Parts: sequence; structure tokens; C-alpha cells
Amino acid sequence: MGGLYDLMDQVVAVSLGVPMETYINIIETKCTEEEATFIIMTIIDEDEDNLDKAKETFNKYLNE
Repeated sequence: MGGLYDLMDQVVAVSLGVPMETYINIIETKCTEEEATFIIMTIIDEDEDNLDKAKETFNKYLNE
């Protein structure tokens, strides 16, 4: 099952425009569980209404 999660992580990282390592670091160590779920599910579900907010939520951790 790990392969499926790896593929999902790659899709989300590409959608956010960051390397996989950066994506994993932010999702696992900086985001709250609620933020991580929101970001991932918004991108996986292709929720255009929340896409900008999900990217903003993720990007606020890029320069920490």
C-alpha cells in the first residue's frame, strides 16, 4: 500500500510546486493534522474552490 501513498504524495508535491522532500517535511513536521488533511484532500479531490487556500496554508510554512 506504500506505493499508493507515495504516488499521492508525488501528485500533491507537484501540484504545490515543491520537491517531494520539502512537501513531506512541511506536512509531517510543521502543519497541524487538520491543515495537512485539508491541503492533501483539496488537491486529491481537485477542489477548485479551496485550492488557493490550501496552497496559502502550505506556503506559509515554506520560509520557516
